[in-house]
Amino acid sequence: MTRDAALDELLAKQAIFEVACRYARAVDRLDRDLLTGCYWPDGSDDHGSFRGSAPDYVDWVLNLLSGWRSSQHVLSNPLIEVDADTAFAEIYWTGFYTLEVEGVLQDQLVTGRYLDRYERRSGEWRIFHRTCLSEWRQATPVAAHWRDAAARNPNLGRRGPADRLYRLRDIGVELRDPVGAG
Repeated sequence: MTRDAALDELLAKQAIFEVACRYARAVDRLDRDLLTGCYWPDGSDDHGSFRGSAPDYVDWVLNLLSGWRSSQHVLSNPLIEVDADTAFAEIYWTGFYTLEVEGVLQDQLVTGRYLDRYERRSGEWRIFHRTCLSEWRQATPVAAHWRDAAARNPNLGRRGPADRLYRLRDIGVELRDPVGAG
């Protein structure tokens, strides 16, 4: 492989992993626009309990997760094979969830893998098909949820547009001295 070909492959792999990271951010922050942009409109998703088109998946997963107290996805071990404008990836995920199950608030730790087919169209990589495999789960009842006690904490992560992520470029600006201040 030439140096240019190797660099092109490396850039493609980075772009693909960034799509996977945007997906994790989108589901954890309940960001419909960001999640929609991770998939091609003619794409599909198989999450086991959901199998269908990418647009229908976006509706399904956001509806599901909006009923949970919190979710956080951590991605690791990305193995990505690039073949021109198609790529195949296996990416491990760990999900931390707090949700109510049969009237009991639970913390759940779930692990698995995403098996993805990505396509590059007009220079942009997106998911064409995702299969989500869940491989391990542990659930623990929650006696008192930390979010309830810390609700007024401004550094508490939020779901949706209230999360500080969406003001990231403004964070710290208010701490600067105004121009001309001594």
